[in-house]
Amino acid sequence: MNDSDYNNTFTAMVGRHEKIIFSVCFFYASNELPFDDIRQEVLISLFKGYRNYRKESSESTWVYKVCINTCLFSLRKLSSQPKTISFDKLPEVHFQDDSDNETKEKLELLYSLIAQLNPMEKALILMWLDELSYEEIALNMGIPRNTVASRLHRIKEKISSRKEV
Repeated sequence: MNDSDYNNTFTAMVGRHEKIIFSVCFFYASNELPFDDIRQEVLISLFKGYRNYRKESSESTWVYKVCINTCLFSLRKLSSQPKTISFDKLPEVHFQDDSDNETKEKLELLYSLIAQLNPMEKALILMWLDELSYEEIALNMGIPRNTVASRLHRIKEKISSRKEV
């Protein structure tokens, strides 16, 4: 495949999976690792790897794996220990449409609670929120399906307990 065909094929693939790319980058972004920087790293990783994509898994599974691994690698480069921030310092998420304040408030709370999770927990909950099956999540993360189920259960409990505080 020549470079022009490769670029067109790659661009189309990114268009098909822009929601995955955006959501993973959004939840791993921080002050130390801005959204635009992490998205650029992810796009570079996808571009470098797409030529070698062997279609052994679905394209979306492959995109998730690349996005999450790139984000985790970028976090490791920043420091050996992921940094946490206090709940008070989390950015507020605001939505343009004022038609449903209750839904907006719930989403803002959910986003702030997810932001407090460690990187691996974020990856699991994001894929679950995107309605991937436990099997697909297990494949993306390289862990057994039962481990996915138990970790997701603990994450949901953690989020629920913080929500009531």
